[in-house]
Amino acid sequence: MEFDPAVLADEGSKVLVQEMTRTGWELVKGGFARVFGRGEAQEGTLAELEASREEVLEDDEELTESVRGMWKVRLRQRLKNDPEAVAELHALLDEIAPERGRGGVTNIHHGDIRDHAVLIQAGRIEGGVNQHTYRGDHVDTRGAGPGGDVIGSQYDDGTRRRKG
Repeated sequence: MEFDPAVLADEGSKVLVQEMTRTGWELVKGGFARVFGRGEAQEGTLAELEASREEVLEDDEELTESVRGMWKVRLRQRLKNDPEAVAELHALLDEIAPERGRGGVTNIHHGDIRDHAVLIQAGRIEGGVNQHTYRGDHVDTRGAGPGGDVIGSQYDDGTRRRKG
């Protein structure tokens, strides 16, 4: 199957930079280093990838985009010059990011969730979302006739004891 090197380089650079912040980085780093070559070239690439990761971990959006742009250009050059690298990168991306390009959902949340806020993370919701107000623990004794005190109940007049 034929892959457009420019499109594959774009996908590859996105996945590469995303993976720099995740726990599986060591495996991903090795995979991308293999795409760039063998021997000394691979060792040099490993060092460059690690330096790029340090920049991405600084959590500076502009710097992160710069890193991604640099690797996009390098990937595109590598893919144009080595047809085997195209197949290798495609296989690597299928392994570490099989959902890419398939309209997946990405949810990113920054900050706290408080003051009755609701955060829903889902790929697909059917039937709508209803918000129910939580009014604290209570026992609903409507229509019931307890034989004694009910723990947690309170009558309309504020007393906790059953009226005799």
